[in-house]
Amino acid sequence: MSGVHVLSARVPEARAVSLLLAGSLCVLPFLLPYHEFPILSFQAEWLAAALGIAAMLAALGGRGSALVTVPAPARFLAAFALFLAAQTLIANPIYPQLPLLGALYVLYAVLLFWLGAQLAASAGLERAATVLAACLLAGALANAAAGMIQFYGLPALLQGIVDELHYNPRHIAAYGNIAQANLYANYLALGATALAFLWSRRRLRAAYALAAALLLAWAGALSGSRSALLYALWFAALALLAARMPAGGESRRLRFAACGLAGAMLAAQLAVPWLNSALELGPANQGALERLLAISAGHSEARGPAWLLALRVFAAAPMSGAGLGEFAGAAFLLGLSPEMARGEVWYSPHNLPLHLLAETGALGAGLALAGLGLWCWKTGRRYFAAPEPVLWWIIAAAGIELIHSMFEFPLWYAHFLGVTALVMGLGTDARPAAASRLRPMLAAGLCVVLAFALALLLRDYLRLDATRATGTSMTLASSADTERDVAVMHKLTGGPLAPLAELWIFLGAPLDRSDLAGRVKMSERVAHYFPANAVVVRRAVFLAFDGRAAEARGLLLHALRSFPHRCKASAAILQQALAADRAAIEPLLALTRDSGRQDCI
Repeated sequence: MSGVHVLSARVPEARAVSLLLAGSLCVLPFLLPYHEFPILSFQAEWLAAALGIAAMLAALGGRGSALVTVPAPARFLAAFALFLAAQTLIANPIYPQLPLLGALYVLYAVLLFWLGAQLAASAGLERAATVLAACLLAGALANAAAGMIQFYGLPALLQGIVDELHYNPRHIAAYGNIAQANLYANYLALGATALAFLWSRRRLRAAYALAAALLLAWAGALSGSRSALLYALWFAALALLAARMPAGGESRRLRFAACGLAGAMLAAQLAVPWLNSALELGPANQGALERLLAISAGHSEARGPAWLLALRVFAAAPMSGAGLGEFAGAAFLLGLSPEMARGEVWYSPHNLPLHLLAETGALGAGLALAGLGLWCWKTGRRYFAAPEPVLWWIIAAAGIELIHSMFEFPLWYAHFLGVTALVMGLGTDARPAAASRLRPMLAAGLCVVLAFALALLLRDYLRLDATRATGTSMTLASSADTERDVAVMHKLTGGPLAPLAELWIFLGAPLDRSDLAGRVKMSERVAHYFPANAVVVRRAVFLAFDGRAAEARGLLLHALRSFPHRCKASAAILQQALAADRAAIEPLLALTRDSGRQDCI
């Protein structure tokens, strides 16, 4: 990027490679245009994890460079990872893979936290922050351009480079190459913090900075995300925070940049939807302000009921929680509110503290939130003691993620978690450790464990992607290919992607009495992991086949209450099962007719 100076020959080669890999983590995973089932964000998350591991290994490769101590907040996260690993062994989870993968996920955050502290110590805080900010800005600008092209019309030349816009009848919005409008707005806001920092440090010319600010604000308005309004308010607060710096050019430029970005974001939320409508540009969509006003006018909003439901899940198991990855099943059993029913499966209550409390209880949530709270306290004290632009940017970027975590779950994605942990690690005042072989061996061992997990995940994901159709349902594939793919799918049920593999197997299983005992057990696991209407109704069918009529009836009634708009689909599933055992299924089918729903009559 013109005007941005990032590296110096004085930085040893291994440290420079580590810094460039860390910078790549901030941009490359967010530019991948491929987002398809079975996991929409798999490629981006896998690449982010691989780049983080490679960056740490490069940092270990520098001669004569001792690692800094593990930052205190990261130690709390490491203890949280051990807690999750213990849950795998002693808590009898529905799928042991879920807490085990969660532990590895948290260890990845620990590694990136540690890497950020190491980069600040080895390359210098100013230099490391400048590189990461430049990469975030480059990625945000590329995504902003992609989102605008996507929204206003994708030319054939850019197909495969820019993700296509998938129309959601409830809300049409741009999402760039990130596949989710809220995460898209989040990443654009991260780019805006980097823009303010780089311009205040005179690393970017004013004309370029103005053009970048307008592009980010316009694209943020196309996302339709209400979180963009919160980010505008956050920038206004950051302008006040910049006033703590000693009077001078940098402080003045930083205040001006923060105020300008806040104003541009708010103005874009008003102007862009109006211009689109007046000039008939792009598909009709709701802006963030319009969506916010719709809530105040009495339209449904599911987050409030989801938060209350999370508290109920926590109250049922206050010490250890429902289990990592088991919020969806616990929430369904307690009863979804009408506002939540259209989403069917709620993996998260859309609030980080409540999610941790619900799934990991007071013990797990206490460890994770203690680490985050300790970082906020220490970084805040450090800034107020000696305010400077680089600390301002670290607080600004981390604040974007923490604000978003109160209403969504960005830290449940490895690429967003990696960037957050990396930036937070930069802000820790870690001390160089005494020469020791233990610390590099610990870091290298952690890299090896995570690399091995990545290899297993990639292997199983490629197998799942290749066989999930032919190995679970009737297709035109030959019998030999079908048998081979069925065998592969059943092998996957013993690996890290077992929950997904069993979900596909269960949804494709014929509604008959074959292997009834196995299907009843599988239905219990799958319904607890992914309690969508189709899964729950299928479980009711197999329970009825198994002679557990009362249990099947109660489960179906619960599904009809939870998903009244899916009544016709429920009746269709029951109709398919009639041929196998009319006496067992007819009473369930009668329940759909007695529900009073017009679409079931």
